[in-house]
Amino acid sequence: MKSIDTVIEEYRNRLFIIAKEDGIDSHRTLIASQHLDELLNMKMFENQPPLHEEK
Repeated sequence: MKSIDTVIEEYRNRLFIIAKEDGIDSHRTLIASQHLDELLNMKMFENQPPLHEEK
């Protein structure tokens, strides 16, 4: 299984390729960017404690 860092780097490279091929304002670039954002959010929150702990 690939680490999340590896997957993020792969999607980042894919995003740059799509943006170069289709342009920065294309729908495909937007979708790729949103997917990368989701991965980055997963990475950011993977080790964070919950905001509200049950008592």
